[in-house]
Amino acid sequence: MSRSERFIQIEQLLLDHPDGLHQIEMARRLGVHKSTICRDVAILTSMLPLMEDSSGRILLNKSGYLHTLRLTMHELEALHLSARLFCKVMKFPFPHASAALRKLAEAQGKVSPALASRIRDTAEELDWFVSGNSKKYSAYRKIIEDLGIAISEKRPVVISHFSRGKQIFQQFRLFPVTLEPHPEGKAVHLIGWDIDTDPPFFRTIKSERIESIILGSPAPELFATIPIDLLHEQLRNAWNIWTSDSEPVTVRLRFSTDVSDRVVETQWHASQSIEPLPDGGLIWIGHIAEPKEMYPWIRGWGPDVEVLEPEWLREQHREDFLRGVSLYKGTDV
Repeated sequence: MSRSERFIQIEQLLLDHPDGLHQIEMARRLGVHKSTICRDVAILTSMLPLMEDSSGRILLNKSGYLHTLRLTMHELEALHLSARLFCKVMKFPFPHASAALRKLAEAQGKVSPALASRIRDTAEELDWFVSGNSKKYSAYRKIIEDLGIAISEKRPVVISHFSRGKQIFQQFRLFPVTLEPHPEGKAVHLIGWDIDTDPPFFRTIKSERIESIILGSPAPELFATIPIDLLHEQLRNAWNIWTSDSEPVTVRLRFSTDVSDRVVETQWHASQSIEPLPDGGLIWIGHIAEPKEMYPWIRGWGPDVEVLEPEWLREQHREDFLRGVSLYKGTDV
């Protein structure tokens, strides 16, 4: 086995063993002397982010590891579209996003200079957001990086979070599970398994309101008890990110002929179904975990939508509509 082949195998061994391996164990697995591995590790340290823990295990620092990825032009375009959508909808800087896009552009430069140029333009747009919020961005970046470490290494955390409703800081001890964007709120939310409640449940926290994070030690055995499949099921029923332990609520909306074409051409929710009406309008039906989350979308259709059910949402929409009309009393239309 050549040295270059051995380097590749050492890298793969460390990727497969995130807790690290002793040099004597790597030597045994690769069938070489420990002194050979010792020399290899010394050389690889300049090529890979290797670390040695207190017990002498060699491991990869995942936060500094550069992954090799091969993408087709079409796959790169799909990633670029995702970044463009995030950039247009979220309207705030997200850590490391522009750096990732510049690497994609560099990788694509020789195949499609035009696509590479568009990817760099998006990176510039993201950097422009950062320039106007440099002080705030620095603190937010640290929060996102710590959450990324906690998710990757299956660590519990103690989070200090500001509650807008209560106007106080609250502390939560939980396992971060995933970060989810909220397009209508133009924010990123953390979904974590709250381990201090009885019974535990998935708590959703707006990441921009997190004041501080204390990282705990990795606890993969405890993390393995979290019902991740339940979270996936709950998110499928959500309009965006609001979940519920209850059964989804049936929402029925009547859309006018003026907007029916626009409504029908988009898949607004995985559960939706459409019933055409004789006058050219339509009935939209969806099964939503928490209909309050979709209410801004409903209101956005103005007088071209009528809420049919649930009854409480119909009443709320009626009251809001009347309150809006009262603002224009005495105004010529």
